[in-house]
Amino acid sequence: MSAESGGYWSLLLKQLRQRQGLSQTALAHLLGVDQTSVSRWERGVDVPRLTLRTRLRELMRSHRQPLHDAAIMARVRYAAWPTSLVRRGAVFLEVSKSTAAEVGYEAGDLRGSSIYGRFGDLADDVTAHWEKTGIFDGEVAATISVNAITDAGGETTFVRTLDTPHITSDGDIWCYCEVKRIPEADYRRLVSEYRGATLIIPFA
Repeated sequence: MSAESGGYWSLLLKQLRQRQGLSQTALAHLLGVDQTSVSRWERGVDVPRLTLRTRLRELMRSHRQPLHDAAIMARVRYAAWPTSLVRRGAVFLEVSKSTAAEVGYEAGDLRGSSIYGRFGDLADDVTAHWEKTGIFDGEVAATISVNAITDAGGETTFVRTLDTPHITSDGDIWCYCEVKRIPEADYRRLVSEYRGATLIIPFA
């Protein structure tokens, strides 16, 4: 799915308006369009034309809130429960100590590295499918995935993750992942229930 899709722009517009305290009418005035256009974009019915997409990205960059991005990084790093923050390419931006312990690594070993090639072929397959759900394009509200990961010592751990998109101050999307270890029997049951390893939760 393309980053130019309606879901991505819907999220970005809503976040921009929320950060700046703008009504749809006020944002429409800034962009030189009518309020109904903004409404259609936010509902995912249509997307802004190319020149307006460029203008919207400029508005996001000129009204950055880097503290918000830093806060979510800190939220993950110091979480008492297993969480991670992942960017496109399935690269770990931040990992809580409890997540690292769950998967048999030190947090510092995971930061900046990709999930791919680290936890076994099955984990790679699940991750590739997960990336294709549209989570990094703002296409879905959340995903729930189950995975079988192999640690550095060759032990397999079964986990379930709840993954939600976070739009950064630059308009990129990071994924906030809450991780829970589960028994193998639950893993197999959920794969059957989800009809695969990933359940997609659309926007309501």
